[in-house]
Amino acid sequence: MVTNPYEVLGVSPSASNDQVKRAYRDLSRKYHPDSYADNPLAGLAEEKFKEVQEAYDQIMREREGGSGTYEYGNHSTGSSQQEVELQAAVNFINNRRYQEALRVLSRQPARTAKWYYCSAAAHYGLGNNVQALNDAQTAVNMEPNNMEYRSLLNQLQWNTRRYQNRGFGNMTNSRGGGLPTTGNCCCDLWIADTCCECTGGDLCSCM
Repeated sequence: MVTNPYEVLGVSPSASNDQVKRAYRDLSRKYHPDSYADNPLAGLAEEKFKEVQEAYDQIMREREGGSGTYEYGNHSTGSSQQEVELQAAVNFINNRRYQEALRVLSRQPARTAKWYYCSAAAHYGLGNNVQALNDAQTAVNMEPNNMEYRSLLNQLQWNTRRYQNRGFGNMTNSRGGGLPTTGNCCCDLWIADTCCECTGGDLCSCM
């Protein structure tokens, strides 16, 4: 939790929701990881970006709980705002903070293929395999030619078949066929992604 989220965004506690959103959008663009590719300050920028996401999320959760009138999103901000929010969810997933990722996703009005892809990754990290499979299937249905989405769906389907055939307590290791598993969904996703990268693929680009 951020100690002083208003200070992070550079606004007063009495600032309106629109003022908070405006400050959040400006800082998110300023510290967005894509702007610091191959930059020695990339690490610091990423940390600041994460802090901005947390501060905004904290403020809006507090205001939503207090008044019940807060509505996420501003339709006039366009797709660029959606991408900023999705990047925030990706950052939470990268740090295995799956609940925070789902909270960010739940407040987005648009449900794009990438939204469902991120939701699938977050649910899988929490062990919600059925929901993860459903979301991955939706992402593929919306963008059937996206190999990232299809690779994640294939992995989830493969795991589901293994669970049905063998059960959680009788996993085979890499010498017994298939990918090695640990019984921990987060670790299994990381292992699967690593194996895919070794063969030239990429199961989950946000890992």
